[in-house]
Amino acid sequence: MANVREMKQQLGEAGEDVADAASESVEATRSELRRLRAKLRANGAHLEEELRDAGERFAEGAKTFGNAAVEQVKAHPLAAFGVAFAAGFILSRAFRRS
Repeated sequence: MANVREMKQQLGEAGEDVADAASESVEATRSELRRLRAKLRANGAHLEEELRDAGERFAEGAKTFGNAAVEQVKAHPLAAFGVAFAAGFILSRAFRRS
């Protein structure tokens, strides 16, 4: 009988040890998940800021390019017409073959 009681006690202690280890593992996982969530939020905010800056730079570049194109058309209207006509002719031929 003493053997059975000892076995029950040992099994109970082992069960408690397993439960404690599982609890510690769950807490460690939660802590790691909180840390990763905070890091993801910070990275997301940084990425959003970089994308906003890149968008502003792109818009500024497009505006500069547009202004330069307008100036070139004003300075050379016949050349601009010729280039537009040639581009239209080439595109119409390309699409007609498709």
